[in-house]
Amino acid sequence: MVGYLSAFSHASRIERRAQKIGDPIERLKYLRGVRTSAGRKPFPIRRWTASVVLAIAFAFLGTWDGLSRQPIAGTPSAMPVHYPVTDTPVAWPVEQNSQYDLYSNGLRIENTLEISGQPRSYSLIGRETGIPGPQREQPAGIVFHMTESPQALFEPSGKSTLKRIGQGVLVFVRNKRAYHFVIDRFGRVHRIVVESDMANHAGNSVWADSQWVYLNLNASFIGVAFEARAQADQPPVNEPQLHAAKLLTEMLRGKYNLPAENCVTHAQVSVNPDNMRIGWHTDWGNTFAFRELGLPDNYRIPNPALYLFGFEYDQAYKNSTGPGLWKGLASAEERLRQSAADRGLTTVQYRKILQQRYKEARSALKDGRADGEKT
Repeated sequence: MVGYLSAFSHASRIERRAQKIGDPIERLKYLRGVRTSAGRKPFPIRRWTASVVLAIAFAFLGTWDGLSRQPIAGTPSAMPVHYPVTDTPVAWPVEQNSQYDLYSNGLRIENTLEISGQPRSYSLIGRETGIPGPQREQPAGIVFHMTESPQALFEPSGKSTLKRIGQGVLVFVRNKRAYHFVIDRFGRVHRIVVESDMANHAGNSVWADSQWVYLNLNASFIGVAFEARAQADQPPVNEPQLHAAKLLTEMLRGKYNLPAENCVTHAQVSVNPDNMRIGWHTDWGNTFAFRELGLPDNYRIPNPALYLFGFEYDQAYKNSTGPGLWKGLASAEERLRQSAADRGLTTVQYRKILQQRYKEARSALKDGRADGEKT
């Protein structure tokens, strides 16, 4: 851990110094020279193509804004974001075998459905600079989902139906490698895709924390799904599910040092690049039990897709979500308007610049998603 923190601090210093180099070619020479002087072999051309494309693209746009070399409004140096301080919980393994894992906080994970996927690997983007960061293999957060599967009344007379539906959901999820964990109606936690691998849970998606921007969260975030469906006549989940989710969240946050701000719902991160709107998926766009899981109300976090990349949303998205999440939308829109005004641009003009930035970043990362230096 000490070595990791030291390396992380060193990387941050390098990034800050690179940011001060105005010429993009000289910046690239500096970054490559640092890696070489550190005793590493220079990257083959194939492995740093995505980084070159991103660095040049952002050099033409400024560092991480549309027209100047000031940070975009709303980033830590321009408008600090203060999240509630939450102690990272710790849960340590008591017993681990092929059938189940048992943890000190009472969490039990069933392992009989465990399956491998593609190894986890993803590229970071510096939030302030737009400079590509290191390649990582450890998860950065959690995305909470609903399976949106058929539901039966949760009562003793329906236990056979509940078990049959639940088994069908688990088989389907496993075949699709859809999530890392599923919490069934009885509060049992099932491991599906192993934590070291990617799961097909987030698709086109955007999130950002105080330091990094994340695109396409299949690799960078862990997918946790409740066997649940949004219903008007009853709560989507029950107490056993909430209790299990709290224990699972404690374990994952402690194991990977995940910040509370990176524990979010699918409705907050899902985007549609074709029409540049958020909310391609809207599960948990309302009434998610952040508090019950030991988390702050992350609905209020300004949506990064809106103010960093110019995404929009329509009335259908608002109709599918709730007032809690709307607060984050309003805050993001205000940041975007203020940033545009600071640059003498209309919101429409500035949004187009941000949308172009997203397209460039997405294209570069897609071309080099399997390449890069791993940390």
